[in-house]
Amino acid sequence: MNNFWLDNHPFFRLNNIDTVRMFVENYQSPCFVYSTDVIARQYNNLKKSLPDYFNIFYAQKSNPHPDILRCLNLLGSGCDTASEGEVNAALSAGFPSSKIIMTGPAKTNQEITYAINNSVLSINIESLQEAHSVSQISKQTGNKQNVMLRINPTFEAGEKNRIIGGMGVSKFGIDADQIPEVIAEIMKLKNINIHGIHIFNSSQILDWRRIYQNTKDVVEMAMKISKQYNLELKYIDAGGGFGIPYEENEKELDIENLGNKLNELIRSSEYSSYLSGISIIFEPGRYLSGQCGIYLTKVLYTKESGGKNIALVDGGIHHMLRPALIGHRHPIINLTAIIENRSKTKEYIVAGPLCTSFDQFDDKAILNEVNPGDVLAILNAGAYGYTESMPLFLSHKPASEIFIN
Repeated sequence: MNNFWLDNHPFFRLNNIDTVRMFVENYQSPCFVYSTDVIARQYNNLKKSLPDYFNIFYAQKSNPHPDILRCLNLLGSGCDTASEGEVNAALSAGFPSSKIIMTGPAKTNQEITYAINNSVLSINIESLQEAHSVSQISKQTGNKQNVMLRINPTFEAGEKNRIIGGMGVSKFGIDADQIPEVIAEIMKLKNINIHGIHIFNSSQILDWRRIYQNTKDVVEMAMKISKQYNLELKYIDAGGGFGIPYEENEKELDIENLGNKLNELIRSSEYSSYLSGISIIFEPGRYLSGQCGIYLTKVLYTKESGGKNIALVDGGIHHMLRPALIGHRHPIINLTAIIENRSKTKEYIVAGPLCTSFDQFDDKAILNEVNPGDVLAILNAGAYGYTESMPLFLSHKPASEIFIN
């Protein structure tokens, strides 16, 4: 029986087979199911592993479900936002404005005004023109806004798919060679204050060594900039990039080793005096929410075409776009077959009901033999699932979202 993920995935380790049976028998597909226990496990393990210098700000873009936000706020997280809607969601979930930062390469004046009026901790500046907008709006509202400069760096963290940033041409941040001009101009503006450096240049990294090296590079770049331009920094935002396993041969990120090495780094003589009084921010999204969610979809029909087995399901990429968007397959389990103890496995194309050939979750899914009526669970659906998809496509019904404790 193909039960690797049942034995090794946090969602199923913390939710037993009786719970799985409840999903199959009582939940109407297609739907997302999120688990509080998994979020708490991920957050607490990460927080425990990191040195005290480090603060966690949840990247809300990975999943803005109100219950997930409330859970992470109660756990002590901050919130990284990228729109007025996300700032509002964070405030509604109870995050204090002092633990909300706002990022994004094309903020509107309305969004900037909303962030300033709500006294967010920081607006992360991504261009000189944006700096002028923030300063002008701050002046009009009688404020002085703290900002971090987002830098498009000259180093990479080694992500598989370039999703969020890195070297080269980028809509994100200020190019490293433009820093002298940008800082000189910003220093003339009276209604903003540079209190941090922000570099977010990685996604889905599973090697703790790469995250460590990237963090070290970010800290060194921030040190260099602050010393060169006499900036008194309070924050260094090293972004996210914390990955989760999607393949059986992938291991969970070793956050214990990461934390130990980061502790050595900040306590070394080269860094300790400089970092005194500075908080380093990580912005994990997928790492906190990804494994907390599964997407349940029911098999409507099975067929063969060109020698391939196809399982046609009632859910599709209008709910879970990412597999088609970036070619990133998610683990899939046939829950009904496991409950009924069917041991034979086959390779399937798992495809949805939409009238486009892009609407498939996997073209090589190894599943316990599939029958019409079986309920499949697509794992790691707690991040970049429903929130990244297109629920109005072809007017199919939306997926429900269920939060379990």
